[in-house]
Amino acid sequence: MKSKRVLRRAILVRLYDHLLDAYGVDGPREAFVNGQLTVHEIDALLAFKSDPRIDDLRGALDRLELGQFGNCIACKREIDQERLDVDPVLRLCSQCEQLYSHMRVISHQTTPPSQVI
Repeated sequence: MKSKRVLRRAILVRLYDHLLDAYGVDGPREAFVNGQLTVHEIDALLAFKSDPRIDDLRGALDRLELGQFGNCIACKREIDQERLDVDPVLRLCSQCEQLYSHMRVISHQTTPPSQVI
């Protein structure tokens, strides 16, 4: 597993890029991604933005701080670093993700069309 500092920077880069793309928030990129902003300053940038991607990235930062980042929430095994490099908000390992996807497909097949959301 990569160091906490490297993981934090990777999450912050994605968060900054999303803020820039989605909201035009254009602040000091290097201060943001290098961790020079406090959690309170980051929260101020995110205030009043109801955005699932921001929520996911903020959750990844929280899990990192709590020492839970990179662990599957279902089986508690470590998530492959390659998968986290692609998307640091992942909360399921590949095996649990496959199982969950399979179960979701089955439930949609057995649910009457009028009840599928």
